[in-house]
Amino acid sequence: MMKKMIKVLKYLGYSIAGFVAFLLLYLLSAAVLSRIAVNTEEVLQGEETIWLLSNGAHTDIVMPVKNAFFDWQTIVSEQDTRGKGQSRYIALGWGCRKFYLETPTWADLKFTTAFQAVTGQGGTLMHATFYNEIPTDEQSVSFSLSAAQYRQLVTHIAQTFVLQEGRGVLVPTDAVYGDTDAFYEAKGHYQLFFTCNTWTNKMLKNSGIRACVWTPFASGVMRNYQEKN
Repeated sequence: MMKKMIKVLKYLGYSIAGFVAFLLLYLLSAAVLSRIAVNTEEVLQGEETIWLLSNGAHTDIVMPVKNAFFDWQTIVSEQDTRGKGQSRYIALGWGCRKFYLETPTWADLKFTTAFQAVTGQGGTLMHATFYNEIPTDEQSVSFSLSAAQYRQLVTHIAQTFVLQEGRGVLVPTDAVYGDTDAFYEAKGHYQLFFTCNTWTNKMLKNSGIRACVWTPFASGVMRNYQEKN
């Protein structure tokens, strides 16, 4: 009996040690790779300005609702929100379906939600929030893009939406955050190595915009611009 208990404790110790080692490697990789910038060539005279917004845990990309390059109203509509307004800017973010709809605060986080999120089992949504003015109560950075960068960016973001007849598929829900936001079906799977912030970084990186090699955290996305400024 004692030998069995010692064996169980030994395996338990190995498991805990393995988990701690994995966690440390994950955090170390995030710390190092988020500090390696890509697409570092500056756009001196950009043709459009965009913003990154962060609440410390999540990042959104903010653009004009409509400009000479793209009209987001062809995919989403502010009429899908409670407010049904006509705002100037749209903030778009991608994330875990259960996080968005079932976890309004960290206190509401369930083990099943977290487990599905880190293992890539849950679906994903696009979250659209409309603004007349860029929020000042959140971390924000702005920067200019060339026409080519902007076109690539909106193309990559648009390709994340699940489309029906060319439009985003609205998710009917009362779990919106206010009167100016709505959720839409999205492609992809959220998991430990591809989080909402990894998506933001990928959108920037694949569009030739300054980004980092990889990051799962909001701080990794924002650092490239905050340190630059």
